[in-house]
Amino acid sequence: MGIAYIHVVEGATGGSRDIAPFDFGSLRRRFNNTYIANNGYDLELAASRLAEGKADLFAFGRPFIANPDLVERLKTRTPLTEFNSATLYGGGSAGYTDYPAIAASSRP
Repeated sequence: MGIAYIHVVEGATGGSRDIAPFDFGSLRRRFNNTYIANNGYDLELAASRLAEGKADLFAFGRPFIANPDLVERLKTRTPLTEFNSATLYGGGSAGYTDYPAIAASSRP
């Protein structure tokens, strides 16, 4: 079976990422292709896990929703906008189209 990558939500969603239903490290060691980790990562934790070889890529779900310019914010270390959990994953356009991008003047 030629699986190119595996995208894993590590731990319980909606709660602490410390709750691990099984050993994600063991899964990573057994899967030799691209391992994408997700759930509760920030820039520092992702960089640390990348350096340790715990994953090849990291996905940022909720932070991306609230920060349409997430990559730019991470590059410039601009603070992230907090997401509004009441508008996640359903309803109208509120929470999907109304989060502001950073202005050039507000970058560090």
